[in-house]
Formats: sequence, structure tokens, C-alpha cells
Amino acid sequence: MTKARAILMVLFLVATLVGPQSTSTAYAAGPIVGGYSRVYNGSYLRMRTGPGYGFAVKMNMPKGAVVKIVSGPHNSQWYKVSYRGNTGYAVRSYMTHVGLAGTSIARNYYRVIVVSLARQQLEAYLDGRLQFVSAATTGRPELKTPTGTFKVIAKLSPYKFVSPWPPGSPYYYEPEWTKYAMRYRWDGYYIHDAPWRPYYGYGTNVWHTDPDGVRRTGSHGCVNLPLWSMQKVWAFAPNGTVIRVVSS
Repeated sequence: MTKARAILMVLFLVATLVGPQSTSTAYAAGPIVGGYSRVYNGSYLRMRTGPGYGFAVKMNMPKGAVVKIVSGPHNSQWYKVSYRGNTGYAVRSYMTHVGLAGTSIARNYYRVIVVSLARQQLEAYLDGRLQFVSAATTGRPELKTPTGTFKVIAKLSPYKFVSPWPPGSPYYYEPEWTKYAMRYRWDGYYIHDAPWRPYYGYGTNVWHTDPDGVRRTGSHGCVNLPLWSMQKVWAFAPNGTVIRVVSS
């Protein structure tokens, strides 16, 4: 056996033992107690009053939702979770661990909003402590949400978005009203609710088919949030609040 062939054999054995490596560290398999997971399978994940299918349904958590893992496992495959102020139990097979992007960033600011493009989520921190986290949808590949450090420069409620692209453009859209819009760049970038979008989170910034059967893609560059989390952001962030948009 030649030296080159021997080296190739060693590399093959290492690759076989280690297995394929992910190109992203944003996610890991399975829920982690004390951490966060996203709903990744089906249209929604049912939160139940106890750890089993025989317990009553407390609420439905939509695909893409980011939930807090409180404890578990219970009955081998159920975890106690928290979502939107509700606590109950969810089966593990519909959840995958998601990391936080802003833990180290938050140490540098008293109040900061961190938007992760890789995770498609928004995190709000006060005095270094996470206040809440939400799935988000950012700009589509051809109209990416710019990364960088910004500040809230205007809060508008309600607010009507009017397309800067003319009819006939692939980016044109009909005028749309939102309840809350926070501007953070003068050239037209906002964090806002998006009543036309039923699903948010990982994968929604590119062309995809949502559980309702509709093909959608990302925003025109803004950060879209569900109304419930936009209400929380609105109350959390006065003018001047730092916004960090990061690629990781």
C-alpha cells in the first residue's frame, strides 16, 4: 500500500467513525433542559396539560415557534415547555435544540435586541439577562436584512407599508397595514408584525412551502415577527434601543 493510499484510508475511517459534520452550530438534535427548542415538524405541536397523548390540549405551538425547555424527559419522550406565558408538555420528536445568538453580545449593553439570521429568531436582553425569544422571518436571499449595529429611531403604530418597487417588479406588493413598526434604519428597515405571514422561524427567509400549502419566501429586508412577540418588543424597546443583527 502506498503512503498516499494509507493516508486516504485513515481519513475514510475517521470520517466513518465521526460521521457527517453540520455546517451550522445553531442547532443540535433533541431538547436540552434549560435551553430552547424550535418546533420543526408538522403544522404545529400540541402543548398538553400532562406528559402523554391522553392529556388535554392546552394550546397549539406553530411550526417554527421557539419554546423554553423547563424539565424532562417525562415518560421517556415528553418535556415540560414554556411558550407565550403558558406551561405544559410536548413530545420530543417534534422539537430540535436551538442555541442563542446574543448571550455574549448582551454583556455589552444594558438593553439590546439581537436578530440572528442563521437561526431566524429575535432575542431581547436586559442587563445581560434574556427577557424573551421569538421566531422571526428576515430578508429573502436577494433582499437580505443587513447585519450590523443599529438603534430604534422611530416607533409607529399603526403603520402602512407602501411598495418602493413599481407594479410589474418581482418585489412589488400591495399596500399593507401593520399594528407596530419600529424603524432602525432611515433607508426603510423595520422590525414589525406581518399579518400576511402565518409561519416564522428557521427556513422561512427562503422559498419554502408552509404547512398551509402556500409557497412563501422571506421579507423585503425587514424583520417580521408574529403579533404577540411584536407587542412584547414594542413594550420592551424605547427609542434608542440597540439592535444587533448578526449572521450567526
